[in-house]
Formats: sequence, structure tokens, C-alpha cells
Amino acid sequence: MTHILFSKFSYWSRVFFVAFIWAPTLLIAQIRNSSPIPGASPSLRLAADGLQTIENSQIKVGINTNAGGAITYLTFQNDQGGKVNTRNMVSNPVIGGRTDLGRQIQIGLYGGPYDYSQNGNPAWIGLGWNPIQAGDVYFNPAQVLLVEKQDNLLHTKTIPKQFAFNNEPGEATIEHWIRLDGNVVKVHVKVVLSRSDKTQYEARQQEFPCVYLTGDYHKMWLYNGTSPYTNGSLSLEQIQPPQTMIFGDVFPTEPWMASTNENGYGVGLYAPGNYEFKRGYFGADLSGDETSTVASYIAATNKVVFDYNLVHEWDYELILGHIDNIRSYVYGKTHSPTGPNFLFDTARKGWIYYHATDTGWPISGKLHVMLDDATNARILSPFVFWKGRSNPKIYLRAAFNTQSDKFRLKWRRSDDITIYGTGDRIMEFPVINDGQFHTYTIDLSSNDNWLEADIGQIAFEPITDKAQPNAWVELAWVATSPDGPTPDPIDPTTDIDAPCVPGCALVTVKRIQYIPSNRKR
Repeated sequence: MTHILFSKFSYWSRVFFVAFIWAPTLLIAQIRNSSPIPGASPSLRLAADGLQTIENSQIKVGINTNAGGAITYLTFQNDQGGKVNTRNMVSNPVIGGRTDLGRQIQIGLYGGPYDYSQNGNPAWIGLGWNPIQAGDVYFNPAQVLLVEKQDNLLHTKTIPKQFAFNNEPGEATIEHWIRLDGNVVKVHVKVVLSRSDKTQYEARQQEFPCVYLTGDYHKMWLYNGTSPYTNGSLSLEQIQPPQTMIFGDVFPTEPWMASTNENGYGVGLYAPGNYEFKRGYFGADLSGDETSTVASYIAATNKVVFDYNLVHEWDYELILGHIDNIRSYVYGKTHSPTGPNFLFDTARKGWIYYHATDTGWPISGKLHVMLDDATNARILSPFVFWKGRSNPKIYLRAAFNTQSDKFRLKWRRSDDITIYGTGDRIMEFPVINDGQFHTYTIDLSSNDNWLEADIGQIAFEPITDKAQPNAWVELAWVATSPDGPTPDPIDPTTDIDAPCVPGCALVTVKRIQYIPSNRKR
């Protein structure tokens, strides 16, 4: 693909994104809002000089190079019979004449250590390693390395900023390709990490992406019932004035959320295979333009293990329309598997660890997980939605090298906020500690606690009361068939590596000079 590099980034400082702190059984949310800071460099944000847009007859979307190439503009092309306005829906609040770069529609990265931000802005101590796509709390925009524009493509590559520090680049790049398909914005994202700290920290919730909209879109919808894809009643989350803020986790059982106005028109966020979201609202007013600090918030917040050299790619879609049309669109997409179907060929497939680590990226046909802290170690699936009764047996292809002849399966019910580990959510099974791969059958067909449950997550853990130096397990796959996983169906997508064909416009971007922060370590 033809592109322009605007600078080299051989020097890295530290990196990551802004919003959530994870603990094993508790989620502590930190909401990303900038505040006027003496001495901060002026922002270029109010001007349209950094805005690049594409449009069709139904919608228009734009990114801004003065906000790290994040999505800063999204509109309907008509007012749907007076039921929605046609002004920009994206929140770009102005504080002291400068634009808050913690809003927008953007990617936020979160990693360890938690004390990484202790020498940053005092309001963000405990945030950890947190580079974000748009910029930092001091109003410095992230550095845009390239921008490509075609008739139906916006493509940017950015070095994100550590949100809590003054003009500190993250040891990462965030790249996204944006296309329109009718009333849908389709986004492919690629994150490449290049951290000098090679520690594999525990997974944290990400923002993949976060969607901040103006106060008009204060009704936040999701389905969290027990019969997904049946048009069951939606749950409505909204602020109740005089409240001035709501914020927290929600666990839909269909992989989407939406923020709409009073007439039901707005934006749906579809994140394939993701059942871990957050929602929020900031301010007591139920309206306001893009420069107002009032905003609604929805985000896909799945947890990811960040290796120092990780390459991670995924897709999300923004659907503009009425809530009924948004849901209908999602129903037409490929649905997630109805049971375990994980092949650890080249990726962890969303699995994470507590008090355990693996051999790191890249993944090559298995997960090799070290269990030295065996009394606390746990290997967890991503959030899912399965019917226990539809999965009476689980098959695990694994090799064990532990000091116990049993391993434990735990599960989270879909309406639990975490894996509780009570007796009605546990099943033990025998293992062979010869370090060789075997296919294990975990027979749950007589376990009513499993059969009657809606399953939201599973986990494996050792059974021991002491540390086990040099203990490990290797996982090749988890499935509902003794023959292993079936190929995941894939929705047709557009080739993101298409060259810049005639008519493509390479957009001129202002060079951004990096000034290292003066903080001490």
C-alpha cells in the first residue's frame, strides 16, 4: 500500500490507554476526562484543518489528525423525518479553549504495571500503562504517522500517547481502516506493541473501542436476557437527573450495545464475539452539541493479555439508525458458537490468566502456561453465552505436568459478575501428568448445576494447597467434539491491504515534534 511516513519512532517511552482498572474480583472504573492544566500546549482541535471525511447517501464519518486519527465526526445525512438531527454526534468537548482528547471514538490500551502512572498527572495515579489513540490529558494529540484517503476508505497509523503524561508516546502503534457500507461504518484495527518492559502482566479491560456521543444519545440499550437472537425485550440504561454520572460494566448476551436519542435513533456498536461492555453517562443535561462536556459512553471492554511484542487485530462496526434496525443488522451477522470452540493455533482466542503466564507471543499451536503459583493460578476463557444443556460434554486437548492427578473446571453464570467458585459452579476431572497431549472428556451430562445454567465464562485451575515450582499445562484446544474445534465462520470483509489505486488521496499531515517528558523513574 502506498503511504507516507512522517517520522521514525525508534525512540519509545512508555504506553497505554485510559479508563479501567482491573482486580481479580473487582472492577474499579476511572473515567477519562481532561481538565484545564496550566502550561499545556494549545490544541488545534476546533479548526477543521485536520478533519478528513468519507460519506455516502446515508451517513458521513471523519477522522481528525489533530486527534491522533481517531474518529471525531459521525452524522446522519438526513433527519429521518425529524426524528434525529444531522449535526456531529461524536463528543469532542472543549475545555478552556482546547479539546479534551480523552473522548471521541477511539482505541484505548491498558496494561501493567499499575504504578506506571504514579509520576504522571495526579488525577490518574493508579491508571497504569495506558496509551490512547487521540492524545493525552495535557491536550497533546497523538502522533499520526500516515493518513490515506480513498473514495470509501480512511486509513491512519498513529503512535498513541500515554494519557496520564505530558507528551509521552506509547510503545505501540494503532492503525485503523474505515469504510462505509450503507448505514454502517466498518472498522478494522491493528495494534502493534513494542514495549521495552518485557514483563507479561495480567490482562486488563481494553477499550476496543470506546464510543463517546453527545448528550442527545442518552438512552443506552443492550440485551442481557437468556434467549439471545429471539428479539426479546431490551434493557435500557439511562441517567436519572439530578444524577450527574453513571458508569460501569454490563454483560450483554448479544454482542452489541447502542446509544440512541428519545426517538430511538442513534449508533450501535457491534463487536463480534464480545460479551463484555461498559456504559456511562456524564452530566445531568440530556442534550448538547459536540463541544459540551455532557456525553454518553459505550465501549467493548474485553480483556487481553498484552505481550511486549504483541500484534493484535480485530473488527468492529458502528451502525447508524433506529434501535430496531440496529438490532436487525446484528441478527444478520454470523453468530458466535453455541459452545466451546477454541483452537490455539496462532492466538489465545481471548483466553487470559490470573497468577500465571505463558511463553508469550507469537502463539504456535498451543498455550504453554506456567503454574508455579498453583494455589492461585487460573486460566480463563473470554466472556461467552452458552446454554449448559447444549454442551453436556467438553473436550480438552492438553498436556499436564503438575503434582496433582486432578484439575478443576469452574464456570461463571451469565448473570454473575465474576467466577465465584462455589460448589455449584465446579467440576473436577482426572489428568495424566506425563507431559504428553491427551484428549480429556469433561462429562457434565449429570451435573444439573451446569445443565440448568446459562454459561458466561469457563476457567481451568490446579487443585493444590501449595506452590508447584516448574508445574505447567499446555492447551491445544477446547471444543464440544472429541475431534476438536470446527472452523469459525467468517463474515465477508473487504481486503484491507488493497493498494492505493488511482484517485486515492494521500493526505498531508502536519509533523509533530516529540518532546520527552521530564518525569523521573
